[in-house]
Amino acid sequence: MTIAVTFHCTDGAVIAADSMITPSMGGVGIGHHHGQKISILPGPQLFAFAGDVGQNARFRIMAELNHGHIAGQQHALDFPLLLTRSIIQQFVQTGINNSIDANPILIFAHGGTHHTCVFEGALQPRLLDEHHYYSAAGSGKLSADPFLRFLTDVFCSNGRPTVREAIFLATWTVQHVIDVNPGGVAGPIRIGTFEHNPVGGFAARSLPINEIEEHQQALESARDALRLWRDQLQSGDAAADAPAQPEVPA
Repeated sequence: MTIAVTFHCTDGAVIAADSMITPSMGGVGIGHHHGQKISILPGPQLFAFAGDVGQNARFRIMAELNHGHIAGQQHALDFPLLLTRSIIQQFVQTGINNSIDANPILIFAHGGTHHTCVFEGALQPRLLDEHHYYSAAGSGKLSADPFLRFLTDVFCSNGRPTVREAIFLATWTVQHVIDVNPGGVAGPIRIGTFEHNPVGGFAARSLPINEIEEHQQALESARDALRLWRDQLQSGDAAADAPAQPEVPA
């Protein structure tokens, strides 16, 4: 199993992923290894993947080699479409036709702004936007999607998050998937960001472990705040908008 979560933010983009890589034979997992699923590519581009390691590696190379074509595309979607056409042609030539199992995520800049593209199904690209600004990929998606909906309903009622807010939300989501799955998804959590560079343009960055740990500690602070609200609710000292305790019929 694997999980990669991305947010298309107001001021950039965020990708978070677990570190478990599970090689398989005939669809059956045969081992567990730790690996890096997030990469910084020329362009700059920020890349992450879920699915088959080898197929995704070939897609990553395709993105590396073609970053010079980004600026020349008329529309931001044209660059992901170029990558899809090129990699599918390569897959067909090497015997991978109806067995594509790659779900990459690619963040890049075009037209002076950032774009977050998720490749779904048979590597079909979809650009995230202000109305559809988060996505999860990988076998942990079944656990991630409902939790993402819960978090965004609570924390993003006014619209898309900032990069800083999204780091926290993505960390919590990946940690949730790690906690609720019996195996195949494991830390350490890795996070990459794509933001405006103070000197101009955009920069992709891989967060250091200590910075990720700070956000993991913030998760416990959030849980503590909810526990405090629970305790206040039980004691009758909760906020005025807290629901009253139901009366028990005699």
